[in-house]
Amino acid sequence: MDVWAEVEKLQGKTLKTLAQNKPFDVVLVGTQRVIVRPHVRGVERPIRREAIEDAFGELAMRGELTRSEIQERYSNFNPAYVAAILAALPGVTYSLNPIRLRHQAAR
Repeated sequence: MDVWAEVEKLQGKTLKTLAQNKPFDVVLVGTQRVIVRPHVRGVERPIRREAIEDAFGELAMRGELTRSEIQERYSNFNPAYVAAILAALPGVTYSLNPIRLRHQAAR
């Protein structure tokens, strides 16, 4: 799967964080980053492309990835948004408490 092509399809959509259900807009998907805008404050937040692609790579390889692992390894400041973006991709499901993403192709 071309992960970035799937992420590009999210531009203009409103997603919600997985645990707290807080809405945010995917404002822009550029060549090197995604810009999200949480509805609460309206301040845009950039997320590096490599953070999303690398997190998805581990998810696809291992079959699962937690929000804590996303924060530790890929996105210290925006793990909730990265997790929500990944959860919106084809083949990805999730569970809460703790947030755990799963990729069905790895099963």
